[in-house]
Amino acid sequence: MIKTSTFLEKLYEIENVASHEKQIIAVLETYIDIFPVLDAFLCRYSPIGYLGEGIISMQQNEIKYIHDLRYDIRTLPTIMAAINQKQAKFYGDRELFEKTSSNYVIDSNITSFLITPILSGTSVIGFIYSERIENDAEFGEEMLSCLTEFSKQVGLILQAPSYNENDKLLSNREFEVMKKISSGETTKEIAHSLGISELTVKQYVKLAIKKLDASNRVHAVAELFRRGILS
Repeated sequence: MIKTSTFLEKLYEIENVASHEKQIIAVLETYIDIFPVLDAFLCRYSPIGYLGEGIISMQQNEIKYIHDLRYDIRTLPTIMAAINQKQAKFYGDRELFEKTSSNYVIDSNITSFLITPILSGTSVIGFIYSERIENDAEFGEEMLSCLTEFSKQVGLILQAPSYNENDKLLSNREFEVMKKISSGETTKEIAHSLGISELTVKQYVKLAIKKLDASNRVHAVAELFRRGILS
């Protein structure tokens, strides 16, 4: 089982990538590196018209722009189910065949399909799908849960608010969590509003406390105010 802390470390690196476009590429590289997939296609999603639009793909370490790909997600039950349920889903060969519209042609070499919606809070803003999976890879409940958590973290990166670069001691996500703590929100409330697990919130708090050389979360918040990062 992949530990949340493993991909959090990778995502910290992505967050510090210089440009948004490079961040997107780094997301796919991390996705393929961490999970047992051989390719990845990143698309944005708009609930208006149920439109999915291609952004980039990565296959055999080659990046391609896929702006010509446009989907009416309502015609693709495999993707629509993941978006509606806001959870990663895996389909083996038989289930993939049964759930694929007759209007959609599948390459005969594709025998499985993995779809991971990207979340920003409680809204789906995009999705990553893979058509080629490593041999003998298993996508049980724990793996799919890990993929879903990954998607929430990616959404936070791509939609994260920024603050003064001169004060960037914390990552954007750590700052966002600590700001909510300073407003009196509980761990459970923060997890709900950001669409992440309580464990992940606690990990951000722990890292923020360490970076601020504080003894606890109250001390950390006080340090943020003292340094003028929070006002």
